[in-house]
Amino acid sequence: TGVRQRLSLGVAMIHRPQMLILDEPTSGVDPVSRNAFWQLLLRLSREEGVTLFISTHYMNEAMLCDRISLMHNGHVLAVGEPAALIAEAGSKTLEEAFIHFMPVDTAERVAPTALATTTAPQPTRPARFRPGRMLAYSRSELQDLLRDPVRLLFALLGTLLLMVVLGFGINTDVEDIPFAVIDRDQSAATLAYRDSLLGSPYFSGGQAVADDSSADAILREGQVSMVLEFPPGFGRKLYRGDQPEVGAWIDAAMPGRAESIGGYVQSMHLSYLQSLAPSTIGQSYSLQTRYRYNQDIRSIDAMVPAIIPLLLMMITAILAALSVVREKELGSINNFYATPVTRAEFLLGKQLPYLLLGFGNFVLLVVVAVWFFGVPLVGSFWLLALGAFLYLFCATGLGLLMSTFTRTQIAAIFGTMLATLIPAAQYGGLTQPVASMEGASRLIARIYPTSHFVDICRGVFAKAMGIASLWPSLLPMALFGVAVLVLCHWRLQEQQP
Repeated sequence: TGVRQRLSLGVAMIHRPQMLILDEPTSGVDPVSRNAFWQLLLRLSREEGVTLFISTHYMNEAMLCDRISLMHNGHVLAVGEPAALIAEAGSKTLEEAFIHFMPVDTAERVAPTALATTTAPQPTRPARFRPGRMLAYSRSELQDLLRDPVRLLFALLGTLLLMVVLGFGINTDVEDIPFAVIDRDQSAATLAYRDSLLGSPYFSGGQAVADDSSADAILREGQVSMVLEFPPGFGRKLYRGDQPEVGAWIDAAMPGRAESIGGYVQSMHLSYLQSLAPSTIGQSYSLQTRYRYNQDIRSIDAMVPAIIPLLLMMITAILAALSVVREKELGSINNFYATPVTRAEFLLGKQLPYLLLGFGNFVLLVVVAVWFFGVPLVGSFWLLALGAFLYLFCATGLGLLMSTFTRTQIAAIFGTMLATLIPAAQYGGLTQPVASMEGASRLIARIYPTSHFVDICRGVFAKAMGIASLWPSLLPMALFGVAVLVLCHWRLQEQQP
């Protein structure tokens, strides 16, 4: 045991620290090894100037220290030099001085021989919340983040990388559609028709194919998404006042894209006929469409703001979960069990650094959305920031809740991803409005905070909505965050299992 303790001290001294904190370093060590261990400690203190904080229940070891603090039941009884404390108590030994400083309302004063076998009662946790203890945990967690550059880099740049990847990846705009033409008419009208398609931003290519088999081959291989077929006599029918037909063969392997292509073709076909032969259309009215929001009809303006809640939920929740589970794996969670820190102080202290880190990520994502993707922010940034703060409060709370159920970092990562990514993507309203959901899906979407923050992001980015319109989305997030934190408080065990 003595060799193992000295090895542990050597490992702690490799980086030459200026201060060492040792908790019962000689517990269970034989007297000879204990003496050698203390000789090493004295040499570190006297010759190398290392400051040592040592806890011990051996009074002969305490006599070797320059300054000691006598403690009982979590309370400091006296502080000073060992000789000064003995003199102040009017005793002969440090054991007698310790008994002298014991509080009067403690059990009857015990003899020095009985002191070593007496088991002190477990300290009770104070009910009063103290912000200082909470901030101490926050400062410790922040220091751990700064010491781990890989985790810090992932926390800061992970969301930005995913934002760029998803922002371009889920763009649903259908443009530059490659098409080919089977021209069985070979007239000037068919050439003008094809040129009208090429003049739009939606179509490209326009290569000529000879027959149906060639058209089927290039459609099958994905070289084109559509083949137009002009029947014989197309131009003659057009200029004679008839309504000529055009065949459009569309690759429907992706149904959503195929529907968009079909809509484009019908719209441009009608526009072309109106421009060349308006009398053949037979319409006595003109329908003018105006878009109140997102006038350019860019899907990226709708999808990029909706990605922000998805990324903030996943990344922030995982980091918050790992902050507690990591302490379980390392055993440092015992510091919480052994100190008079309340569960609320521990949870809020762990939550605060990742709440602030997540808010910094939110600011970066908004900057990327506006300056990189060109998404206009027409509403109040401060209202959006308020929604982000409440949303991050929910996300970090979910991470802490997952940490109360798991004991390893791997389990925490998988559990948090399942509890955040899937509900956020499925019920967050990214691709399907919550109002169109039914039954249990709609209930989950109304409870889960992602759907509310998606409404806030789209409302502020595109519609300049104010607090009067968005408070029904802000209030559920605040209630959800408080409920999750209360559940974490109930789940967190105060005693070491």
